[in-house]
Amino acid sequence: MAASAPSTIRFGAFELDLRAAELRKDGHRIRLQQQPFQILVELLERPGEVVLREEIRRKLWPNNTVVEFDHSINAAVKRLRDSLQDSAGTPRYIETLPRLGYRFVAPVLREEVREEVKDASAPDLVPMLVSPPAARSKSRRWWWFACATAIVVIATGVRVDWLRRAAKHANSAVPSPAVPLTGNLGYEIFPSFSPEGARVAYSWEPPGQASPSIYVKLIGQGDAVRLTPKSAGDFASAWSPDGRWIAFLRARGPSQAAVVMIPSLGGPERQVAELTLGTQRFVHRRSYEVSPPLLAWSRDGRWLLSVEQNSPHETYSIVRISVQTGEKRILISPSAPSTGDGGVAVSPDGKTLAFTRNLGLYERDLYIVPLSDDMLIRAEPERLTFDDKEIDGVAWTADGHSLVFSSKRGGRRELWQMPAIPSGQNVRITAAGDDPRDVAIASAGGHLVYSHYVGSAAHIWRMRLDGKNGEQADPLISSTRVEGHSQYSPDGQRIAFESNRSGHDEIWVCQADGSHAAQLTSLHAWAGSPRWSPDGQKIAFDSNSAGHWDIYVISIQGGQPVRLTTTEANQYRPSWSHDGKWIYYCSTRAQHRQIWKIPATGGAEVQVTKNGGLVAFESADGNDLWYTKERELWKVPVRGGEESRVSAALFQHCLAPAKRGVYFLEGPLSSSEVTVRVQFLDLATKTIKTLAAIPAPTGTEISVSPDEQWMLFDRSDRVGSELMLIESFQ
Repeated sequence: MAASAPSTIRFGAFELDLRAAELRKDGHRIRLQQQPFQILVELLERPGEVVLREEIRRKLWPNNTVVEFDHSINAAVKRLRDSLQDSAGTPRYIETLPRLGYRFVAPVLREEVREEVKDASAPDLVPMLVSPPAARSKSRRWWWFACATAIVVIATGVRVDWLRRAAKHANSAVPSPAVPLTGNLGYEIFPSFSPEGARVAYSWEPPGQASPSIYVKLIGQGDAVRLTPKSAGDFASAWSPDGRWIAFLRARGPSQAAVVMIPSLGGPERQVAELTLGTQRFVHRRSYEVSPPLLAWSRDGRWLLSVEQNSPHETYSIVRISVQTGEKRILISPSAPSTGDGGVAVSPDGKTLAFTRNLGLYERDLYIVPLSDDMLIRAEPERLTFDDKEIDGVAWTADGHSLVFSSKRGGRRELWQMPAIPSGQNVRITAAGDDPRDVAIASAGGHLVYSHYVGSAAHIWRMRLDGKNGEQADPLISSTRVEGHSQYSPDGQRIAFESNRSGHDEIWVCQADGSHAAQLTSLHAWAGSPRWSPDGQKIAFDSNSAGHWDIYVISIQGGQPVRLTTTEANQYRPSWSHDGKWIYYCSTRAQHRQIWKIPATGGAEVQVTKNGGLVAFESADGNDLWYTKERELWKVPVRGGEESRVSAALFQHCLAPAKRGVYFLEGPLSSSEVTVRVQFLDLATKTIKTLAAIPAPTGTEISVSPDEQWMLFDRSDRVGSELMLIESFQ
């Protein structure tokens, strides 16, 4: 008897291959996502009939999944129409019946492949002749040989067919190359998927807007919808498991944030709790103290996990927050020399927490730990990676078996995937483009989204401070790579700076006009923040070549650097005392950032500040130490005394003490769209005046020439970040 099965459905210039699950137009494959494909099959099975929206809902979400069906169905049908080049207003294929459903209106041609299958209950009768015994024995041998041959042929055919189908399935499972999901000007970061995988919430700071807001966008074409007010400083969104709420963080100053919830379709907000964390680093600096994501929901929606500092200068701990009461409880608190935990990601089944631990200034590794139903830690965290490399994002795959993370483990920032088990093998995700950052994976639909920073080169600029050429600034040191952290030599004839033009961040030296650049260090690690000794014969710098950050000194003639600090904490941003006997630096020991100093020849270290500090320079006369703390400029007498605040609007860590006074920058948290002011504190008159304005975007340090006529500063040509989409991600 013959059995038949439909193979291909043709309509217009399209054909749908049901066996291969492919849509083709004129022989060319059309990329179609899972939900639009299912809707197309449902419509083609009943051409000319109305397919109700409720029927589509049951088809796409058969297990009473709680999602926002209307928006998801609308989005899927829109993506289907886009693939078919169809229009809702003048449909050629899919007609919309408002609030009811859809109907396929084009002629449909079904083609079937007929496969002949023998009926075992009625075998064909083959006449047989009676033969002598010898002939019968020979016949039997031939019959068994024929049967065996037939079995081999059939098995081979089945095997070939299986391999063909497996190869086709494997090809269809290969993730598509990343394509832009947003592409708007400004900074788009912190993506988070809705439960059904059709929408993405993220933080966007458009050009001209002082702070980011939360936006929501459907996968596919269409504009994003702003969910929170402009310039509210909202970031780190996370979608609730039932799809009804979006939680996010709202900046409440440089070191405070509120945990806020808003309905995913818009509506009144509700503040859940308040956290202590360096919000300016997450909202504006784009260089995170701990990895994203910063918020994660429990599977039952009762709890949120986030990160918090006990004080603005302590390490980050992972905390559990009650959605109902706002009560906070510390789950994991790392010990020194770690500077904090972040990257909180809860597995799809809600039973495991993945997170990153800072093991250096930027070095991080992945950990996992089992969770109870109440989101409490059930065992000691287990370390998964041992790379000691920067990680900027982490997410679970939809099946909960693997983790995807952005890391520099291969030398540059890439997306990697590994099983959520110790000693798992890392695999690079080739579908991702350059410089992926924070990442999110949909629990349904096979989507992966990551943020991609557009433009990455930074250069060293120079501007006059004497007013002879106004506020003119010009690039001085530049390449196709990153240059920064420059400082004039004591005689003003040379400049030391940090550059990765050789493939690694190393210390370079050039003439004051930017010519004759020469590499000074060759550590094949990260070396930066060069500082000249007062006699111009040595340079102090920081490096992570020993596994964590320490202070080194190298002769200006080159040679082997001398390592000064040896504790397990991180020491960075060095500077010399005016007499060359001491080197100041920031240290993270005891879970606090404080200014310390060490003899330039090595020896016992001495703590200088008590209430926090990051970048420090001694005054020209050696009486005061000028230093930064958060967004403030402070000073303390070198011989001891009270710490006093000088300015409360410091931009980044940009200060440069000179003979006549102190130069520093003032401005908002971010210089991405506005200028910052060059300020001068005259030590003779004790007054502050504005000298000039620096064009945006500006880096984190400045240097003033000994004659105080020139100022160096970093300027990046980075124009923002966009969200990139990878489809068919497994």
